[in-house]
Amino acid sequence: MCETSMDRRLILAGILASLLLIFAPAYTAHAASSTGAKAKTYASDTAITTELKARFLAEKDLDSLDIKVETTKGIVTLRGQVIKESQSSAAERIARSVKGVRGVKNKISIMP
Repeated sequence: MCETSMDRRLILAGILASLLLIFAPAYTAHAASSTGAKAKTYASDTAITTELKARFLAEKDLDSLDIKVETTKGIVTLRGQVIKESQSSAAERIARSVKGVRGVKNKISIMP
């Protein structure tokens, strides 16, 4: 191998090493903040679901044991069966009133 080719490789290796030293901390910080944001979103979704289930239980005209609640990134999905349309509407209304809820998908069916 000629000296010029070896010199170029050493210069290139030096440049790459310098770039790694410059950008590695920024990448690590981004990855850490991304993981923290995911954990915060998960905790927030769990809090929304818990709050919603508690409110459902407190609602005397709502048979909430047959309603499943799933929260993802602030979007609440309601599933299950109730005996009256008014119960489905009440569940959706309650879900929309919980702090942090960004949207509600009401997939509750009415029993025949």
